[in-house]
Amino acid sequence: MTDAKVGLVLAATAVIALAVALHRQRALGRAGLVTVIAAVLAASAALFLTQ
Repeated sequence: MTDAKVGLVLAATAVIALAVALHRQRALGRAGLVTVIAAVLAASAALFLTQ
């Protein structure tokens, strides 16, 4: 796996972890959490597969 792919996986994990933390603090609703996770996974998958 290239450095770019490793960075992409780490960045996606960090964004999802931040969204979960915001959800646990009740700063982000369930719909927002699902939206963030879906968007990050879709963007990450597209970038991961095209590199």
